[in-house]
Amino acid sequence: MPQETNNPPPLSPSPQFPNLGNVITTDDVSQKGTGSYKADYVNWCRTMHLLHDYAPGWQFHLTYYVDNSHVWKAPNGTAYVLGYFTGPNGERTPDFPQAIMDNRNNAIAYEKVSARDLTDSHRRCLCTAAAAQFGLAWQLWAREDVENPHRGESAPAKPAAKIEGIADKDQPLSKEDREQCLGLVKELTPDNLARFCTDFRRDFNLASDAKVAPALTSVKHQNWMNANLKNYV
Repeated sequence: MPQETNNPPPLSPSPQFPNLGNVITTDDVSQKGTGSYKADYVNWCRTMHLLHDYAPGWQFHLTYYVDNSHVWKAPNGTAYVLGYFTGPNGERTPDFPQAIMDNRNNAIAYEKVSARDLTDSHRRCLCTAAAAQFGLAWQLWAREDVENPHRGESAPAKPAAKIEGIADKDQPLSKEDREQCLGLVKELTPDNLARFCTDFRRDFNLASDAKVAPALTSVKHQNWMNANLKNYV
């Protein structure tokens, strides 16, 4: 009689997850920060739109902690969330952790997590989990080139013409540079935007109620943003 063995039964095939590694183009990519602090990203709303188009039926979820909250507590008392996707046929991806962080990317203490911290982390986890499980926008994390559907069709922006007799720092920004600066400001959260405006007014001797957007016009303002924007994103 053959000897019995304790070999485990054959494993069932792994569920087939969508492969979205080649979905994004440069049209999907936004930027925040300037200079050496510039970062490319696909915003959460565009990520959801791409999932609806290329992975229909797949939905993102946050798992519950022991107290029926979506916020989990790490051993050192900081907070994180766990996200996963479910598919139209009952598929489920592995849990994907995402730290709940402040504007300087420092983990936030569990007891200090606000509703805004949770919702921001939900969006971050959605995007990072989609990259990890489906390959969506993996190129941005790996710093690989993204296909440009309009390559060669647009000329590089020309710098603004210099004005004689005006210092370099006081030269006006080109239309494109100014629009980029204003676009970066619009990406800030309300709290960070308030701090940005307060510091900008202080450093450029503006009145406490002065509008910042109309004042952001010269090279010195762009240089200030290059040096300081990292403190507000």
